[in-house]
Amino acid sequence: MAYKQWRQFNFFDIQQIKDPNDPTKPPQIFQRPDLSISTSGRGYVYIIDRNFNVQKFMAYDGGRVTHMKQMKQRNLLVTIGEDDPIAPTPIIKIWDLDKQDKSKGTPICQRTIKVEHSKKPFPVTTFAVMENMSQIAIGFTSGIVILIKGDISRDRYTKQRIVHDSDEPITGLGFREESRSIILFIVTINKILTYNTTGRSPPAIIDEQGCDLGCAIMSDVTHDMVIARDEAIYFYTSDGRGPCFVYEGSKTSMIWFKSYLIIVSPPVSQPKKLTALTRPALSLGPTTKPSTPYELTKVTIFDTVNRFIAYVGNFSQGVRTITCEWGAVFLLGMDGKLYRLEEKDTPTKLELLFKKNMYQLAINLAHSQKYDDSSISEIFKKYGDHLYSDKADYDAAMAQYIRTIGQLEPSYVIRKFLDAQRIHNLVNYLQELHSHNLANADHTTLLLNCYTKLKDVARLDQFIKTDNELTFDLETAIKVCRQAGYYEHAVYLAKKFDEHDLYLKIQIEDVKDYENALEYIRKLGPFEADRNLQKYGKVLLNHLPQASTTLLIDLCTGNLFMSGQRSETPDDLVVQAPTVPVTSYPQTFLQFAHVMQAEQPPPPPPSPQAPIPKEKGIPTYKPPSVRIFMSLFVDQPNYLIQFLEQVSEKRWGGFGVAKKPSASSEINSNISGFQQQPMDDHSLSGALEDELDEINDNEGEEKKAVWNTLLELYLSEDYLPPVVNAKDNKGRKNGAPGVFSVATETERVKERLVRKDKTLKLLQDEEISYDTNQALVLCHLAQFDDGIVYLYEKMRMYEDILRFYMAKDNTKKVIENLQKYGPQDESLYPLTLTYFSSSPATLDSSTKELLEILDYIDQHNLLPPLQVVQALSRNSVATLGMVKEHMRRRIELERKDCEADRKLIASYREETEKKRKEIQELKSVARIFQVTKCTGCHTNLDLPAVHFLCRHSYHQRCLLDSDRECPQCAIQHRMIVDIRRAQEDNADNHDLFFEQLEESDDGFGVIADYFSKNTMAFAKLID
Repeated sequence: MAYKQWRQFNFFDIQQIKDPNDPTKPPQIFQRPDLSISTSGRGYVYIIDRNFNVQKFMAYDGGRVTHMKQMKQRNLLVTIGEDDPIAPTPIIKIWDLDKQDKSKGTPICQRTIKVEHSKKPFPVTTFAVMENMSQIAIGFTSGIVILIKGDISRDRYTKQRIVHDSDEPITGLGFREESRSIILFIVTINKILTYNTTGRSPPAIIDEQGCDLGCAIMSDVTHDMVIARDEAIYFYTSDGRGPCFVYEGSKTSMIWFKSYLIIVSPPVSQPKKLTALTRPALSLGPTTKPSTPYELTKVTIFDTVNRFIAYVGNFSQGVRTITCEWGAVFLLGMDGKLYRLEEKDTPTKLELLFKKNMYQLAINLAHSQKYDDSSISEIFKKYGDHLYSDKADYDAAMAQYIRTIGQLEPSYVIRKFLDAQRIHNLVNYLQELHSHNLANADHTTLLLNCYTKLKDVARLDQFIKTDNELTFDLETAIKVCRQAGYYEHAVYLAKKFDEHDLYLKIQIEDVKDYENALEYIRKLGPFEADRNLQKYGKVLLNHLPQASTTLLIDLCTGNLFMSGQRSETPDDLVVQAPTVPVTSYPQTFLQFAHVMQAEQPPPPPPSPQAPIPKEKGIPTYKPPSVRIFMSLFVDQPNYLIQFLEQVSEKRWGGFGVAKKPSASSEINSNISGFQQQPMDDHSLSGALEDELDEINDNEGEEKKAVWNTLLELYLSEDYLPPVVNAKDNKGRKNGAPGVFSVATETERVKERLVRKDKTLKLLQDEEISYDTNQALVLCHLAQFDDGIVYLYEKMRMYEDILRFYMAKDNTKKVIENLQKYGPQDESLYPLTLTYFSSSPATLDSSTKELLEILDYIDQHNLLPPLQVVQALSRNSVATLGMVKEHMRRRIELERKDCEADRKLIASYREETEKKRKEIQELKSVARIFQVTKCTGCHTNLDLPAVHFLCRHSYHQRCLLDSDRECPQCAIQHRMIVDIRRAQEDNADNHDLFFEQLEESDDGFGVIADYFSKNTMAFAKLID
């Protein structure tokens, strides 16, 4: 880029430095004509602080200082000078400015190196020092370059070597550290060379053009060698020439300040006529106006990174030297005046650029100043606002707004581009927002709406189908595609990212592709299939009843095997026309019909586990509850029968005589056998036991619900298959062809008989647990006589069996069941007698049976005569002659029983009276003991002897000291006492009395027994 094309700014403020003691003059030290800011020329070194206090010391006694450099990393000063002006041999001295020689008050010289070479000494033109003080290169006017290597800052051995020798004076030197080598740049008047100081190869020429003295310097930014020639400024790397920029004119010197390159141009004669540009610069020169034409020295400060000129100044009387310190540039004029160039702060520079609408330059400047992202984003925002409002360049403005993503609130940009004419720009912004993963659901909705409004299917495909990583809100994208009618894209997203719910919702509710949805559910595995069938099962059953029923059967029987990974998904979307539904069955058959999907809690998410190897007939997972899916068949009762029959057969072996072993029993047996094997993993065994317990706990309720529902379906006339003609059979939802629909009414009757037979087999299966009361109600509603009688018998409701046949006037069945159940329930006989005498016709047809029943009652003494008479006298149909013989026998028998009872009572009274007399004699008459034998030892009785009133006598030695009663009678007395005590205790135990009364067939006998034991008397005394 040419110099004239660079934009020029005034980013430096210039100020003349005054002497602290005399504000009208510059500092006294800089008024010496033989002084430069780097060397004194007379052997002295001057050190100046911020307040311009001067400290000097003699560096070379009797000689002069020619070159000097302050190190950056350490406070060391490297000087080159001559001690003997007659024999000017260069001497290098290293000064430690942090240490002072107390005797002289000067810095300590750490190292002195005398530079020697075979030729006659020549003046030093330039030198370079590495910051780690490991190498120093010195160039001479004779064209020699000497390299000194070693620990230079300490008194140790160093080696000097001539690395270059030519006839051209050396005008520049510089070190460049690379990864494995150190490169020394050597610049002469006509050549530029590089030398690898770590090797032995000779210097290599990289350019056949050199530069003048002072026009070569190492860049502080890129560490390249910078060469100034009359036509341009060149940058060199170790490989050769790099970039350059055109800046015509002679150059005196160059110096780096931060990222700026300061170039000093030599004095030129200035015409008497001044321009507006140069007049302000001349005011910075001497205050006295010369009579001759002005000689102006031009100082230009380039920002090589951002490509602009930061300062241009012309100084009258020339420039002696420039140095950079304390964050500023100090310029010493030939007239002894000292100027300070202070860089403006970055916000001020940015404001200047904003006023000139130079936003791109402002952005580059902010980047070079290490501004944070938020600050740079603010500049991009201003740039975008400028392009949007002032230039109406919406494309360029959007390019700037895009660069603010992550910092600027997206709504700020979106509001500007909501106009329909700028929707393309808005699409670009929203796409970038998604690519940065910073878009929310609203942004996704807006972007997809833009696509659909533009009908840009290609970009919609690119946004949706080529994005391997999810950079947008998936649910929102699918929702918008559905609303816009782009079902293919919605299905693609749902399938790609395993959004099973959304995929099925689109296929079923929007596309109406029920076959694809059903196949997709099958391949999801049991857990997802369970959840989705609960949600969509009813719709699928209405359109694909047979396929949906088969899927539900597989799921609930454990045959929908779970795979480790979902290896395949349904084929691409094919839109199909939905089938037309027809009239459904009445919705009154299930107690589960009110359990709709919304009330079903979703199953827990599947835990990742390896699939169980399939064995024949054994589920590979725990099948879900059948009850959950019953409500789905509310419009498909025939398929519900098929579903429940198949599930019950495969899981529990079905019902009837020839039952198969159930799948659950096989699981239990397999688990039991597995637990019998020795196991090291106790946790695995415990998990299997818990699983088995859970299966057993829920299995009973599950079976009961299935059997009850099957009974209702079998017995109800409403759920029989409809009669459908062959031409109308196609497309019906109430029955699949050849399965549930029938062609004639005869076939429908046959189906009814088949179901009644299944009902009876189900009821008679002792291993099946169903609700007996509900089954009885269903049999009554369906008028299924065999089922009613069987349930009455199962429930021991024998009286209801007789009443059932009595209601049908089936006398034969009444007598058969009386003979069968009469011994178990005596109340059946009065009921039967009442039935026989209920009408003259019944009595005439069953007189013989009535007499046989009376004989049977009489033989087994089942009923008292009074009860027989009462049963027959309820209707004025039976005559006394029919029961005359029966009554005679019963009265004669009872008369005999009464006579026996009277004799027994008389004997009890006689015995009681005898006991009373004996007690009275004991109280009033002396008892004479004439016993001669001892009752205990059966030997002759001698004194001392003991006699008891019970007429037993003992030797005193045959009795224990504790005996107070006859040992022989004591046992019987204690028994009587215990019985009496038990009677007293039972007198207050009412529960025992009522329990015996309830369990006994003869309640009156229990009461009589209590009275005979005088228990009631004890109870009265207690009360």
